[in-house]
Amino acid sequence: MKGVIKMPDLAVEALALTIRHLKQFGFDRMLCLGASFRPFSSNMEMNLSANTLQQLEVLRNNSDGSESGSLLHIMNLTLTIYGSRLLRHWVTHPLRDRNMISARLDAVSEIAECMGSYKDSQHVSGLDEDDSEVAIVQPHLYHLLSTVLTALGRSPDIERGITRIFHRTATASEFIAVFQAILAAGKRLKRLCIREGHNYDEVGSKTVKSVLLKRLILAASSSNAVGNAAKLLSTLNKEAAEQGDLTNLIIISDDQFPEVARAREAVQFAKKNLDSLIGMYRKQLQRRNLEFMSVSGTTHLIELPLDCLFSFATLLKNKNYVRPIFVDGSEPPQINICSGRHPVLETILQDNFVRNDTNLHADKEYCQIITGPNMGGKKLLHSPSCSYCLDGSALSAKLHVLDGIHTRMGASDSIQQGRSTFLEELSEASHILHKCTAQSLVIIDELGRGTGTHDGGAIAYATLYHLLDQKRCMVLFVTHYPKIAEIKTEFPGSVGGHTMFHI
Repeated sequence: MKGVIKMPDLAVEALALTIRHLKQFGFDRMLCLGASFRPFSSNMEMNLSANTLQQLEVLRNNSDGSESGSLLHIMNLTLTIYGSRLLRHWVTHPLRDRNMISARLDAVSEIAECMGSYKDSQHVSGLDEDDSEVAIVQPHLYHLLSTVLTALGRSPDIERGITRIFHRTATASEFIAVFQAILAAGKRLKRLCIREGHNYDEVGSKTVKSVLLKRLILAASSSNAVGNAAKLLSTLNKEAAEQGDLTNLIIISDDQFPEVARAREAVQFAKKNLDSLIGMYRKQLQRRNLEFMSVSGTTHLIELPLDCLFSFATLLKNKNYVRPIFVDGSEPPQINICSGRHPVLETILQDNFVRNDTNLHADKEYCQIITGPNMGGKKLLHSPSCSYCLDGSALSAKLHVLDGIHTRMGASDSIQQGRSTFLEELSEASHILHKCTAQSLVIIDELGRGTGTHDGGAIAYATLYHLLDQKRCMVLFVTHYPKIAEIKTEFPGSVGGHTMFHI
């Protein structure tokens, strides 16, 4: 609470909203840990900007955006997944505290010296017994650390496993695997004989000198860590965990866990009652071979073949969607939507959403050019038209069965692949021109704004002309170029101009 009280007002408000959000998923108790509260900026570490990380190629190279050739790629010789994650944090948050830098360098230097000693001892061990005057260095630290890290590299991701255990989302087999890895590593590290104490400068052994190494090794090999891991594993049935048999997971002996024994009886009784219901469901659903199913640990589920259809029917009733009238294939392609709605925005805006009509007909007006100021609602006209063709969100509708819906909206680029916003626009427009037919609906929004005004206007005009003259597909064309509307004179009766305003 002291840490919370010292926070700025906006941080406290954000914390309250975070707790309310996490509470929906049962994760709010994670904030009870003191370690959950850390300042974003620290006097101990640098906070490198995204621009700095990119220009120095710390995480990814600037040629193809991959990790290969970056600083992290060169430095990352870790053996475990969580070691790789920590190294990523270290290279992006360099230390700025002299004592912490010295402690880390002391640990690195000691391990490096042990590596040399290990190689020397390997060489010495190969000499004849007559050369016994040469001293043999015992490679305790390097050999043990190498063995432990290699074993942990083959084990599950302990860091994420512990997190899943804390949030009660880990499987039984994952729980056992994590604690087996902790126990095995702790037992090996205990061979260094580092004594437990509060003053790490005085806690010692002849094999480890670095204070940081002592603290880390002691944390992993303490009697508390090893003892708790062994105790937990002794109460669990490994075979039951591998088979997903949660009923027999906990080993009950010497009157231990009486509540588990009672719960086990209750589970068996409930399972027997549930199993007896299958006969009733077989009769109701008229499926003699119906059986209960289990999905992701949830038992006694019934698989129904009409689920998606039932979902559509529920949506129809709840949202007042309508069944469209499809015109005969011999009639011209057309879309006639009365009071079309945007299914997502309508849910968000509720009563503030304004419905729109859309009428396109191959023998009449089959193209609508939509102009208007920014925030004028242009997308709210073409989006419901597209949405209705997918879900039926309107008061009434009469339309042709479409063979495709083609869109080009928004601005995006892919600089890492050498594709600018302009190139992306032209690529998408080219794809539409090649794929659309007279039975397609084409929606184009702001084509040509990735280049100059005159070039962009020419591209937009030429694209629309090709769609009207060659493809004759139904088109909703949103643009800021006023000149585009002049195309109406070349296709009289086929093109309509509409202006959207925000009232």
